[in-house]
Amino acid sequence: MKFLRFNFCHPVKVNAHLIPLTGTGTKCRHMAVASDESNLVEIPIDQCDDGNWRIELEWEYGNESFHHKKEFEVKRNNLLY
Repeated sequence: MKFLRFNFCHPVKVNAHLIPLTGTGTKCRHMAVASDESNLVEIPIDQCDDGNWRIELEWEYGNESFHHKKEFEVKRNNLLY
């Protein structure tokens, strides 16, 4: 299984949005994910079609809202950043 991994300094629950930037017919994917005991968040990308994608993470910590965006590419069994 392939993942995008994000390390946090604290426990977190994130809303993740996977948005296709290329291709037709590919749908956005949305999920809620909590960090593990080491504050690592893993977002599965096995069901993402080949092409360019953007991940958007949203979370709250200390009464503040945060947002992170990152583009990535999925290619035949390889993940390129």
